[in-house]
Amino acid sequence: MVKKFVLGLVCGSIVFTGAVLMNGTPNAAQDIDHPVSIDSNYVVGTAGENEKSTPNKSGSEPQLQKLPVTQTNNGVEVTVHSIRRTGLTTDFEITIKNRTEKETITIDPSRLVVQSNDSSKVGASPTNPDFTGATILPGKERHGWISGQALTEKELDSLIVELSLDGSEQRAFSFAIDCKNLKFRTL
Repeated sequence: MVKKFVLGLVCGSIVFTGAVLMNGTPNAAQDIDHPVSIDSNYVVGTAGENEKSTPNKSGSEPQLQKLPVTQTNNGVEVTVHSIRRTGLTTDFEITIKNRTEKETITIDPSRLVVQSNDSSKVGASPTNPDFTGATILPGKERHGWISGQALTEKELDSLIVELSLDGSEQRAFSFAIDCKNLKFRTL
């Protein structure tokens, strides 16, 4: 009886710790009160200064860019290097650099949104081992693959990839990627 009680206590603490790490904060209710909107009408550049990309503040369609694409928002830099398509996922090879001095950045892959050819919109894949629960300390970076659900189009002309990161503030990134003549990686 005592062994079952101790085992239940240990398992409960592991689940609670995992939930805290996945949400990036022990106060997950804050996200319900102040949700981050990730909308397909998001305009490139409105989240912050994009040093290596062209912001589109007129409200028209975002300008498509060839890979690699880099954006910086208040000391955090995100680069999309390449795209991989499988039968189950559409994966993006990214690097996130935390160039802040005191801020820890957390990543919630479940807020990834991908839209193709101005039509199909998919959310994150349920499996994202490179970034689920990941934190990036000040002055550090993290490189890996983040996965969205599979896109159904055989030919992709363009993709809009939206991702948000948490720190002392929430940062949104939106990449409009030109996929014409792009050679997708495959597994």
